[in-house]
Parts: sequence; structure tokens; C-alpha cells
Amino acid sequence: MFFIISCGENEISNKSPSFGYHIDKIVRVNEGSSDIGTFQAIDPDGDEIAYSISNEDMSISSDGVVVFNIIPDYETKDIHTATIVASNDGGSDEINLTVYINDSDCEFDTLAAFDSCIFH
Repeated sequence: MFFIISCGENEISNKSPSFGYHIDKIVRVNEGSSDIGTFQAIDPDGDEIAYSISNEDMSISSDGVVVFNIIPDYETKDIHTATIVASNDGGSDEINLTVYINDSDCEFDTLAAFDSCIFH
């Protein structure tokens, strides 16, 4: 009977999550809408991923869904930017997000007619 014992450096490495290609993400959102989009990283080891976002006017769920914590208004601010970070014990990856707000002919005080608004 033979036993093979290895004392080498065959340590299993834990890989970090990745968003894949690092192209800045650009999204257009209608004024008054809180939904921005889903930005998911993939972990090659299948480990759980934690997400964070740098802009306090936005939040990100554990599934990578990004939403506004405010009601976006074109006349107040028409461009919002953030950095999204995906991390776990293996490391982290990040992408940049730019959200352009589409202007509407309707204003928020005319909410009853908001369904028929035209966005530019």
C-alpha cells in the first residue's frame, strides 16, 4: 500500500466576483421613476456576493437591483453617477454607473395626469 502526501503549496484560491467587461454602464430613466436596473456580478466559486453603491440617492439589493431613494427630477438634477462594488472574501470588483434623467412635459404636482406625460 502506498500513500502520497503532498506538502506543496496547492492552496485553493478563492476568486473574487466579477462584473465581466469593465464598460461604464449608462442608463436613461424617466423623471419620477425610481427603477434604474440590475447590475449583477458573477463569482466563479459560486460564493455569495455583497453589493454596495457610492451614491446615497441610490440603493442596491442583494440581487444587484439598483433603485433611486429619491424621486428623480430633471429640473433639479439630470445626471446621477455612482460606483457599484461587488465583494466577498475572495476580493471585489467595481463598475461605474451614469444615470441620465429624461425630462417630462408634466410636473409632479399634476400627478393625476402623469400617465399621459411625454418624456424627452
